[in-house]
Amino acid sequence: MQDDTLKARGWIESKAMRAEFDADLGDARRTQRARRAGVAVSMAPGLSFPKIFADEASLEGFYRLVENDDVSWRELVGAHATQAAQRAKSFQDILVVHDTTEVSFRTYWPDQIRDGLCALSKGRHGLYVHASLAVTGDGTVLPLGILNAQPFVHASDIAPDDTEKRQFWLDEGGLFESEAERWFQGVDESEQWLRSVGVRPIHVMDREGDSFGLLAWLLNENNRFVVRGQAFRKLQHDGPLQDLGVVAVQLGEVRPNTVPKKDQKAHPPRRSRIARLTIRSGVVSIPRGKGGPRACWAATTWENLPRAIQLNLVEAVETDPPPGEKPVRWLLLTTEPAETAEQALRVVDIYRRRWLIEEYFKALKSGCLLEQRQAETTPVLLRVLALLLPAAWRLLLLRRLADDQPDASWRALLTPLEFRVLRRVVPKAKLTEKATIDQCLLAIAKLGGHLPRNGRPGWQTLYTGWRRLEDLAEGARLVLR
Repeated sequence: MQDDTLKARGWIESKAMRAEFDADLGDARRTQRARRAGVAVSMAPGLSFPKIFADEASLEGFYRLVENDDVSWRELVGAHATQAAQRAKSFQDILVVHDTTEVSFRTYWPDQIRDGLCALSKGRHGLYVHASLAVTGDGTVLPLGILNAQPFVHASDIAPDDTEKRQFWLDEGGLFESEAERWFQGVDESEQWLRSVGVRPIHVMDREGDSFGLLAWLLNENNRFVVRGQAFRKLQHDGPLQDLGVVAVQLGEVRPNTVPKKDQKAHPPRRSRIARLTIRSGVVSIPRGKGGPRACWAATTWENLPRAIQLNLVEAVETDPPPGEKPVRWLLLTTEPAETAEQALRVVDIYRRRWLIEEYFKALKSGCLLEQRQAETTPVLLRVLALLLPAAWRLLLLRRLADDQPDASWRALLTPLEFRVLRRVVPKAKLTEKATIDQCLLAIAKLGGHLPRNGRPGWQTLYTGWRRLEDLAEGARLVLR
């Protein structure tokens, strides 16, 4: 695990980040400009663009890049996906976590909705982004990068007479026949990237992925998956499920600001806690149902879908929730083996890693300030989004290095020179040769202005401190040459 942490540390160095933006944009100057702009944004994603690009020439070059209609945001995303797939080759098990987030902007006047975006709620307008995040499936929990990102809007939010906006989103692939199609697209794109390097991943989805058409298609394509089933999902099985005992599982925190207001009653905030879960498993049959094509979009015709499919089921139910808390209950439909307690617990652990994409969306919106960017048109916004996707991954990875192995030696995170510089510039941290990753990251956060009384360091302070340490270490290298 320490070797994995050291390897991951190298991914986020400024020199290594150049490859994340090495897109073929049809012109050598544009490609070079994209590489420089992407690295600059990744080094300081919490700043405004005028502050990131301090000199006038660099800022002008950045605006020329994002305002150029010949620059493809898909090519920019593809450069990052290429690197994510290459990183995945080094690990035994790879998960791809899929989910959707809303990206919204304040509407000050009804007629000031940005060109190409749609009204989302009173006082807000924007779009949605469906993303597929590659994650290590064993050992250290490391995000490897985005394999697919599809911005889209609801067709119902576009006025019937607004043919220009409708055509724009059709051209960008962000207007679906059925929005369930985005799940198929995310899986298909991710599979193409990973199978090109010999990796067969496990796809992880929440209850929105519980669609008979999607599950049947995944099976037909021989894809591996863990999908949380709907509470009302109809299942058929012979006899009772096998009782595999009670296990203690760490449940992640669900914060109020991660839950849409309209859903807060159904999905209330939850503090992180150790939960005792009763685990059961068995083989179940899922009938096609009688809803017809409208009830379940599929990659094939409704008539060609099988009448039923068989999957393994792992049921995890919290036995003794805290007072006032609703007990956790997961119905996990999977292709992974689940006959033994060890196998079933592995399925539960795989699903727990789904929350990493929620953290990724926080990094994108809170750490990279996506919803505060002043792009006036949607084409410009999509190119800005493409530049911020790798920056958000870099932020998330830095945070995971702190959370995954806090007690590991500083050598798994820092070079000897960086450690010497950190000890010198943050003497109050009292770092010794036995210092841990956690102690070093708290010292780095102090460089970014973090105060201990404010709790754990946030995205921006941690990142600001890391950038300053890199600058100081680079200066020291130049002096010591």
